[in-house]
Amino acid sequence: PAPREAAPARRIDPDELAALLKRAKGLLAIGDITSARLLLERAADANEAEAALMLAGTYDPQVLGSQDMRSVTPDPEAAQLWYRKAAQLGSGDAQRRLSQLQR
Repeated sequence: PAPREAAPARRIDPDELAALLKRAKGLLAIGDITSARLLLERAADANEAEAALMLAGTYDPQVLGSQDMRSVTPDPEAAQLWYRKAAQLGSGDAQRRLSQLQR
């Protein structure tokens, strides 16, 4: 579930991108992290910083806790990779979360 370094950025229509983010936020709100990750990864692969930041949060132990009720286990390494991608795309929040995760 880590960012693919060699893959070129996907091109997604801005309306489709907005719909992906809206749907992913809705899935996260109801606790469907696995499905949200799929949508967020697609948007993050299109160089959307907000999607990469949200995706990192789905792996971050400080965001998820040690394990949530749906057996979604945190993955600090995946969180770091997605935070790095979000930071590279200009997210200041991602840079802050990355420094907190590395403590």
